[in-house]
Amino acid sequence: MTGTKNKVFIQLKSALARITLTPHTLSFFLLSVIHCLAQGMTAAFVYSEDASTFAFVDNILRTAEVPRNEVARLFRDGEDLTLKLCTAAPIGDVYKDCMTIWDTKEVVSKTDYLVPRFLEELESRDRPILFARDSPVDAVLDPIRSPTNGNITGVELTYNHGDSTVFLSEQCARMLEYPGRILDNSRREDLALIGSQFWLLGISTFGILYNSIPHIWAVVFARVMQSAWAVYTIWRTEDVKFRYRALITGSNTPCHFDIMPQYFSTRLALQIPELVLNLTALFSTSFLAWYIVKLINDSSCGPPPQVMRLYKFFLINSMFLQLSLFFTVTAISLWIDQLRNSEIALLAQRPALYYALFIFTVVTIVPWIVTGWFAIRKEIKPLIAGFLLLNLFYIIGWSVMFKSQVYLWTFIEWPFFGCTTIVSFMVLVGALVFGIICWTGFGEGLAHYLHVEAVLTDSDFDADVFTNDMEKSPSKAVASEIRCPSALSDPSPEGISVIKKDGNWDFSDVDRPPIYMVDFEDTKGSTSTLPRY
Repeated sequence: MTGTKNKVFIQLKSALARITLTPHTLSFFLLSVIHCLAQGMTAAFVYSEDASTFAFVDNILRTAEVPRNEVARLFRDGEDLTLKLCTAAPIGDVYKDCMTIWDTKEVVSKTDYLVPRFLEELESRDRPILFARDSPVDAVLDPIRSPTNGNITGVELTYNHGDSTVFLSEQCARMLEYPGRILDNSRREDLALIGSQFWLLGISTFGILYNSIPHIWAVVFARVMQSAWAVYTIWRTEDVKFRYRALITGSNTPCHFDIMPQYFSTRLALQIPELVLNLTALFSTSFLAWYIVKLINDSSCGPPPQVMRLYKFFLINSMFLQLSLFFTVTAISLWIDQLRNSEIALLAQRPALYYALFIFTVVTIVPWIVTGWFAIRKEIKPLIAGFLLLNLFYIIGWSVMFKSQVYLWTFIEWPFFGCTTIVSFMVLVGALVFGIICWTGFGEGLAHYLHVEAVLTDSDFDADVFTNDMEKSPSKAVASEIRCPSALSDPSPEGISVIKKDGNWDFSDVDRPPIYMVDFEDTKGSTSTLPRY
């Protein structure tokens, strides 16, 4: 038990030493933590706004008993909008199953569509009026039924603490399916973006701890994508606002009532600081990443060039594995949530097959990542073969999903899902390619290097910290030359006093030679420890 505690303490001390190695590595880690918390909180506020507004709109749809097997499809020609409701995924030749519910090109009198509302409105029918409520909290919804057949003809909305009421017709309620779907997808995006902040923190920490240049640049790439998405969402909010006004609040529309008057202003007020945080994170991360990568490249210690080349491929593969964990799980989770909780659930033709593929992927993806990591580190050919086969299955299995009409419709209509799905395929292909490259390098020294490096860390010796400490304070460096004790470098034979065999060596690992720790004394009289194997 004590030995386990000592190993954990050594690992934590080594991690702390690498994080605090230079001001740049420490700043990189601290900024990652700060932005994780700040951007996560901002995204949480956006999610709260999207979720509460969606809950209110969805409550109207349920109160009006709007059919759940309809999908809203908007066609746009400049500023002319045509909204259709379809009972099948609206792609290909299924438009015969769609019904036009509103067309802004048609010039109609609002009296043809509207039921009388307030007394004030009846007295000034020619004057365009927009009504607003305070918040969804004080609203009460009651279904209005036809006295002849009992069918629901609309919803009566009571708001402003019971002081005002408005009637929403059946046509108005059905048109709310379109903004309801946008709000529903937006809250899913918010949850994914909250998760991405913690994933970015994890991959940033991994890059610092393992001196992994691919992971460092992957963080920069992710920051670029997040910043670009933040810019896009601000434009999209304004565009959705235009569509919402044209379809819902326009004076000649069936609703001409602002269901969510404060939504767009609140969302923009949150999205602007979110964009500022994204840009700040992008520029600061890029600046620090440049210096960290330069420090890693300038490091004088390390394995021979041919092994370092394989080691970089191993790090690139591990980067793709960690990217796959986030993007693949996010993409398939977004899809399965659509399949369970949206209107397309009633349109899917083979939901059992979709669930089976989802469950299989979720259950196997973590073992798949661990298998790939372990197979390359230990150079175990059967394991790497299984890893590559499962990787190929993921790519083929989710590619076949595009034959599903509802999956293809979701991919086309929902930009966030489309972007996430494309990136997930890219990283899966990257993991496959670099997994094959690492396999071809088996037997060339990578496994031995990783084994020695792990033993040095368990022995409370960190080669990178050893050399870079001297680099940080060159004025304090001793005059005598002490070579960096990296995993594959040759120890100095001078001043050997004690040779201790490594107690952590696993004798069952017959392909790995044992490692001896050599204590030696330099010309200044100081004592150090170097590996000998």
